[in-house]
Amino acid sequence: MKAIIPVAGHGTRLEPHSNYTQKCLLPVAGKPILAHILDRITDVGIDEVVLIIGHHGDHVRAFCKTYSEKMKFTFVEQKEQLGLGHAVGLGLSDVDDPVLVILGDSIFEMDYLKFVSSSYNSIGVFEVPDPERFGIVETDRQLITQFVEKPENPKSNLAIGGIYWISSQGKLQHSLNHLYDNKIKTKNEFQLTDALQHMLLCGEDFTTSIIDNCLDCGIPETLLATNKELLKENFIHTNASVENSVLSNVTIMENCTIVNAELENIIMLPGATVKDCKLRDKIIGYNETFNHVELAL
Repeated sequence: MKAIIPVAGHGTRLEPHSNYTQKCLLPVAGKPILAHILDRITDVGIDEVVLIIGHHGDHVRAFCKTYSEKMKFTFVEQKEQLGLGHAVGLGLSDVDDPVLVILGDSIFEMDYLKFVSSSYNSIGVFEVPDPERFGIVETDRQLITQFVEKPENPKSNLAIGGIYWISSQGKLQHSLNHLYDNKIKTKNEFQLTDALQHMLLCGEDFTTSIIDNCLDCGIPETLLATNKELLKENFIHTNASVENSVLSNVTIMENCTIVNAELENIIMLPGATVKDCKLRDKIIGYNETFNHVELAL
């Protein structure tokens, strides 16, 4: 079975860290976001992964070599940022085979085997208190009746999480072609949600699958929250140096140095240095140095 993972975006909300690498390769709980995603799909029959690349695509190619014994990778460059629908379309084949689509900036905790075993199209959803901020689905019993993007008067609190099981690649491609041919855009982009709505109008059935935990990694605050959620113990790279320090919920990458510090819920990117500091809830950038700084714990 095939999975498509769009990872072409620049990740402006994670600058300056995303200037140096693809945002899906930023570490959380000791390994890249993309590694967490791949680890969750390797045991459910996914043996082919199409990665839609762009910004720092060479980094993505290099990283995926570490998974080459587990699955086959294909890389397709999205040369223009024309929307998520366009990105996914680049990875589709005109066949009736199913495909798993996963966004590259979130980690989903759910029953993956049950999800990819569905004979229906299925959309991963989770309940939210503020559905007007999300793309949502409206349902009748177990079937989706409407896809709505950020509704003013939401009739549902089921937000679209960013993981999709599509029973026919060809049918999704047909609906995307409908958007292209008729220049149907939302916020000046070809949206995957619009293509799914077209499939629905063409008679395709969609069910929902509940996401047990949607761990967003798209902004610094949620990346740090996900780091804290997933860490079972501190991750300290074997090539990092720690002296006389107290560490809690930290991911410390290679070539980092920590001396006389108290750190809580910190991600230190390669080459970073912290000396004589108290820091909490912070991403310390590549080769960045903090000296004599106290952010109250």
